[in-house]
Amino acid sequence: MPWKIIASAFGWKAAHDDDEDLLVVWHPKLRRHYSGADAWKQAVLLSIRSPSAHPVLRREGRP
Repeated sequence: MPWKIIASAFGWKAAHDDDEDLLVVWHPKLRRHYSGADAWKQAVLLSIRSPSAHPVLRREGRP
């Protein structure tokens, strides 16, 4: 799956830390950032609000 292309469409940006040799994916309007091998995938999952993206994003049913 082309995670980088999908995440870029949602506005995610990439930065590379040369000192640590680390990829950081961040969004200019969100306080979230991801690093590592699955950074692009996590950004996409957060953007589409997938239940497996982050446990905090799960909403309980309204009464």
